[in-house]
Amino acid sequence: MQAVLVFVEGVSGVGKSTMVQRLEEDLRAKGIAVTSYLEGDPENPIDFYSTAYLPEREHKSICQRYPGEREKIAAHTRDVGGAKLVRYGGPGGPLFSQPVQGELEQREFCYKPARPVPVEEYQVACQKVWEDFSTSLGEDQGIFLFDGSLLHHPLNDLMRNYHLTAERSAQHVQGLLRALGQRQRHIFYLETQDLAGQLEQARKERGQKPLSPKQLAFWEARYQRDQTVLASLEEKCCRYDVTPGWDLAREQMAETLLKCFM
Repeated sequence: MQAVLVFVEGVSGVGKSTMVQRLEEDLRAKGIAVTSYLEGDPENPIDFYSTAYLPEREHKSICQRYPGEREKIAAHTRDVGGAKLVRYGGPGGPLFSQPVQGELEQREFCYKPARPVPVEEYQVACQKVWEDFSTSLGEDQGIFLFDGSLLHHPLNDLMRNYHLTAERSAQHVQGLLRALGQRQRHIFYLETQDLAGQLEQARKERGQKPLSPKQLAFWEARYQRDQTVLASLEEKCCRYDVTPGWDLAREQMAETLLKCFM
């Protein structure tokens, strides 16, 4: 049995990160090798936390201007065909000294970028990273759990940075899945019958300010975008209503994944 890729999805505050952690505990207890990536994890191989996008000429220029940082830049660079992605943040914070760190931050790839790259280049880069990840797995076995990497973060980027239609957003997600080739994968979608209440509770637990009407409207639109995209996919998505709690969904997800190794 080769690697099984698992995408736990749902809008903000619905419990994706907690579910990934609990699933990891359940599967490890059964002797399954598990690697998980939570939201905000800069080690996630198919997400783009603290990542700069540099066309080839800009990447070459920054390496020439800061020879003392050249090796470190190279160590955190990924080639995406005509451009480079450079990770500038790690678990401990910034990876570079100033002024290199500042220059890379100004070229942020997806999270509130000062200058969004053309959407076609964004999509090419994303698909190249996903394809490279799939190739890198080789004959690796076990389960890889991803918190929001298929829908949550990509659709946020496409809606906030590019204002793409639902149809074009769906095409982007389909492209990511195609980039994985024939890798076995599962999509688990968490939803709630009280989106506003779930968001408010999550923000309270995180110490964040209450939702503004504009923020609530965005997440309601995001939920609808998720539904349109999921309906367009040719592969199965298992949906779970977590309004009454997460325990039943957790048990059912773990059971589904354990069957992959029987």
